[in-house]
Amino acid sequence: MSFLPTLSGALVRLERWASRLLVLGFVGLIVTNVAMRYALGRPMVFAEELAAILLVWLALVAISISIHDRAQIGVTLLSEALPGQLRRGMSVVVWALIAVMLGLLLKAGFTWVRSPAVEFEQVITTGWAKAPFFTIFPIFCLTSLVHVLGHLATGITEWRDHA
Repeated sequence: MSFLPTLSGALVRLERWASRLLVLGFVGLIVTNVAMRYALGRPMVFAEELAAILLVWLALVAISISIHDRAQIGVTLLSEALPGQLRRGMSVVVWALIAVMLGLLLKAGFTWVRSPAVEFEQVITTGWAKAPFFTIFPIFCLTSLVHVLGHLATGITEWRDHA
């Protein structure tokens, strides 16, 4: 079962690089737009819309990273009161439920991105199709699912080893 945690670790390294590139792209876009607006008097008309898209991508990549790092806020009042083996079992159940939800969201995300409604949407300022920008949602679901399955595999191993 160590394949999934290893895959999750490799994936999070790629996500960290992607998040750095997204931040650089976002900052570069904003700085360039400010310079063009005030130095040349000709702002980039698409800058605000593209910046918003980059922020959505960055947020979803960051959420996936935080799932890998277990940095999400959780209510642990009940689980902390349980003895070790029950706490490990509850952790397995929670990761399994999260995996099921992400699997359902992944399926819905692929269906949504391939739907006719998304096919016709365009970025107003450029006329570009929005579908490629919307693919971040199923990508997020898939990467998060890999991280959750890695945690689930680790949790099952710990639960089984301490039985």
